[in-house]
Amino acid sequence: MVNSELLNEIKLKLSDGSAMPGDCLKLFEIYKQISSENAGLRDEFEDMAMLDMDFLGQIIISDENKKFWLKFNEGKVDYGEGDADNPSLTFTTNMATFTGILYGTIEISGAHEAGDVSFDGGSEALMDLQAITSVLNDFLQNI
Repeated sequence: MVNSELLNEIKLKLSDGSAMPGDCLKLFEIYKQISSENAGLRDEFEDMAMLDMDFLGQIIISDENKKFWLKFNEGKVDYGEGDADNPSLTFTTNMATFTGILYGTIEISGAHEAGDVSFDGGSEALMDLQAITSVLNDFLQNI
């Protein structure tokens, strides 16, 4: 069951841009819960031809010496801390930039052009990360 208190907290941070570094794990948890339980979100992924997408991202937060992984497969999200096995994308940035990207206040392409983000893997995988977080965040704003 989706934690409604956490969902409301995340929706507020998405709408007012008040996300703080460290809120990313809370957002990942809501992604995981909502992607497992909400048929409307699954329909949204199907409409956008995202159900066949298989994404595993290794996220390295350089200023905090942290690693996260984010997996998207068959419309479901999973995440964790530590190393990912054979990621399709390895993404390195600082916590403030990563939080901004996740919460939609920073565009990945702009952050990359500014030198705030580096990545290994195809640019397609980088755009997959942005698409996944965008669709999820838009959906969360409207529930």
